[in-house]
Amino acid sequence: MKNFDFQALNAKLSKYLSPQGGADVNRFIEQIPMRAGYGVLIAGGIAWFIGGLAVVYATTVAQDVAAIRAELVRSEALKPVVATLQRQSVPQAEVEAFVERTNPLYRDVAISTTGGSKIIFSSGDGRYFGQFREAVNHAYNGGQRWRLSLESLCVGRECQGGFLQGVFKVNTLSIQR
Repeated sequence: MKNFDFQALNAKLSKYLSPQGGADVNRFIEQIPMRAGYGVLIAGGIAWFIGGLAVVYATTVAQDVAAIRAELVRSEALKPVVATLQRQSVPQAEVEAFVERTNPLYRDVAISTTGGSKIIFSSGDGRYFGQFREAVNHAYNGGQRWRLSLESLCVGRECQGGFLQGVFKVNTLSIQR
């Protein structure tokens, strides 16, 4: 410590802690009502009371919040990790390769792609339904982890691409934890 004057501190403390200091504090407290007035004393007492109530209320609420937080932490610890499935579109190159590979296998079913991850199967006549069905099943097994989702299916004269037409979107599934 740099040049601290302990003797000056001792002199000041002995002035306040002397028997005469206690009498001075007592005299000061007794003269407060005459100097400040009873209204100020009552207002001060009410302020101290409200402050005390606020401290008690804040302490109670803090304990409740701590208990709720502990319960939340316990319940979060018991919550199992649930995996989610996420769909990802198959790249266009893979779909085009599949279409080129399977088009010669099914002569009466036209297999095409829209430029993306969609495959269109169509046939001009209902008697080729067996080939149509086999071509769609072939697409279900067309690539690694492929999952087809049906976007549209039309059977009959109202179809624009032929008597049978099906549009399928090709996705892969991945598991996210």
